[in-house]
Amino acid sequence: MPKSSLPKSSLPDRKPSSRLRRLVATIASAVLIAGGVAVTTPAPAALAADRTFAIVGDLQSELGCPGDWQPDCADTELALTATPDVYAAEFEVPAGSWKYKVAVNDAWDESYGLNGGADDIPLTVAGPATLRFLFDDVTHRVGVEVVSLRGGYTAADDALVADPVRQAGDGQQFYFVMTDRFANGDTANDEGGLAGDRLATGFDPTSTGFYNGGDIAGLRANLDYIKGLGTTAIWLTPSFKNKPVQGEGDGASAGYHGYWITDFTQIDPHLGTNAELEAFIDEAHAEGIDVYFDIITNHTADVIAYEGGEYAYVDQDTRPYRDAAGAAFDPADYAGTDDFPDLDPATSFPYVPVVTDAEADVKVPAWLNDVTLYHNRGDSTYAGESTTYGDFAGLDDLMTEHPDV
Repeated sequence: MPKSSLPKSSLPDRKPSSRLRRLVATIASAVLIAGGVAVTTPAPAALAADRTFAIVGDLQSELGCPGDWQPDCADTELALTATPDVYAAEFEVPAGSWKYKVAVNDAWDESYGLNGGADDIPLTVAGPATLRFLFDDVTHRVGVEVVSLRGGYTAADDALVADPVRQAGDGQQFYFVMTDRFANGDTANDEGGLAGDRLATGFDPTSTGFYNGGDIAGLRANLDYIKGLGTTAIWLTPSFKNKPVQGEGDGASAGYHGYWITDFTQIDPHLGTNAELEAFIDEAHAEGIDVYFDIITNHTADVIAYEGGEYAYVDQDTRPYRDAAGAAFDPADYAGTDDFPDLDPATSFPYVPVVTDAEADVKVPAWLNDVTLYHNRGDSTYAGESTTYGDFAGLDDLMTEHPDV
């Protein structure tokens, strides 16, 4: 684009004028990023009274001009403001990425851009916005202010509105309940059929980190109370069979919350039996109450360890996945397909997954015991790709891109 032909001034640098201020707005529907506000460039002290100024750039045709980069277009001229030597005008700018500068006296003999120099000023608008462009003919500083961002519903939004695919739970009055912490209706299941201390059974009613005794029997015994609250749906925290205890020493705790699943076909014995759950659901339905399950399907209990005992996350750029033949691949390329490369637990992952003999067949269904059906990249850092491929605090993260999963 045309560059300024104005020679550089030899006057001393000045501090930027306080008359121009840039407003930065961050709103989800429209975000403005403008690169036009920068440091001051010195200018000659004597200014002609009849000078004119116009916004020129690749956005002019959007602002009413017959074309772009036309310094003589009156539709983008700036007007003198109440502040001496400061000129401004407001324009409706559509979404897009633009470049512009200010031309003087309807020609390219003198123009000002980024930092008062010759470079074009970048402007990115993520949604329609009313912007006020300003130019200070003393400092040659170009500025832009947000006047308004499009808000509220308009006819243009009609295309974005559609009926939801489903509305499960819409209009329901939910009672969300962690079964273990609600009511103990049957003390016989407190230890989940296990023997030993709390590190073996997971049961310790004196500790918030262990099973406290609540169960399905306690829910059934209090169904009238729950209904009396106006409840039309009960939402149960994860209820499948969990690894009773994970961690060691002071870091040990129990799976009362339901997030350490080992068996997706059986209710946790600490909570009751499948038959008791079925009876509870029938009784709730008879009272006009639906029952919702919270089911964890992206990870299981922490059963898989890594050879060498290291668990720091390793990204795919450092160590890509490799098929059994050694070729690198990205699991995301296979997501949603019926195909997936054959994997070798010894060579396909950044870590070699291992399982103790005692837990080799602990997961149900049995296919969950195949270590190649997990990401095996180490613990998530909760940033970047690790949010998808990393283990959540050591929990075995399933390779959900694999069709078998």
